Amino acid sequence: MECPFVDRSFTPDVNFNKPIDYKNPDGSIYRFYEHWDGFYRRYKCQFCKLIGRKRDVFECLNESEWKECSYYVSRSKS
Repeated sequence: MECPFVDRSFTPDVNFNKPIDYKNPDGSIYRFYEHWDGFYRRYKCQFCKLIGRKRDVFECLNESEWKECSYYVSRSKS
């Protein structure tokens, strides 16, 4: 189960954010992006409603990890 703060409404500029679909064991699709920073560096990222672009894409997919995310924890306490 993915984090509830994954930004599914995000429409990336495909010149800088190539969508990558990862198929979960349950058959659902988890989408993240290969981001190009404009300086010949590419890295995988996810978009978060709380902080914007986030580099640890699978942290947002693994429930045990996103429940420990400092941004998630601070939001759930408020």
